[in-house]
Amino acid sequence: MAMTVVTRLRLRDPQYFDDFFASAVAVVEQAESSEGNLGAEVLAEAHNTYWTRTCWENEDAMRLFMLTEPHRSTMDRIDEWCDEATFVNWQQTETALPDWDVGYERLITQGHVVELRDASPANAKRAFPPLSKSN
Repeated sequence: MAMTVVTRLRLRDPQYFDDFFASAVAVVEQAESSEGNLGAEVLAEAHNTYWTRTCWENEDAMRLFMLTEPHRSTMDRIDEWCDEATFVNWQQTETALPDWDVGYERLITQGHVVELRDASPANAKRAFPPLSKSN
């Protein structure tokens, strides 16, 4: 079964955009070229919010990606950059990326919250506004 991962990150201050963006581009390129990757996409929303969705042949491929550079060191900086950080992963029979709305629903209902030193009040509750794909 394929493993799907959806993440939502919000920068706590626009001053972090340049570093975040450079790292995010490197991580997306890493995902796209990683063995076992079936798809990777990013969605930028208003208010410095960024979503990713990736699909992997299996959990082992996804975990290898997570533990490899540049993903590994980028995740070490999430606490510095973000006031909201949540992810969700699940197995699915389809090998295609899920619809963004499916990812949003899963993130809200089943997501794992990353503990952050400067977390917004919405982070712990996963109280995020509906996904806006037009921004």
